Amino acid sequence: MEKMALTVIKQYMEGWKQNELAKIIDSLAPDCLIIESHGPSYYGIDEVTDWFHFWLRANSTVQQWDIHTFYYLTKERIAFLQWDFACQSNNQYYAFPGMSIIKFVEQKISFIQEYRMTHTAYSWNGIELKSS
Repeated sequence: MEKMALTVIKQYMEGWKQNELAKIIDSLAPDCLIIESHGPSYYGIDEVTDWFHFWLRANSTVQQWDIHTFYYLTKERIAFLQWDFACQSNNQYYAFPGMSIIKFVEQKISFIQEYRMTHTAYSWNGIELKSS
């Protein structure tokens, strides 16, 4: 099951990297829920399809989406992964590290919750926190 999960996740990510809707949709359960790291949520294949077309209209491309760590809980059918992401959308460049929690039903992704770092990691000096 772990190998299947990683294969399906990579197919989903490659779909976004290659702007290929079929790869994205083929990796998802019909009633999936995807929650992006900045808040938007997409319920089901129809909303994911609408999101994808919106993405294309913004001349968006993924330059990088590389997995660094991958963990899979077989009994729970849940994957955890850390990644680096970079894209261009509406002539703006975005890049950040993040992670995803991904749940599976049968051999399809049923749920994705993404998180991202909002600041560059740094060594704490014991005096102040750089939170702004």
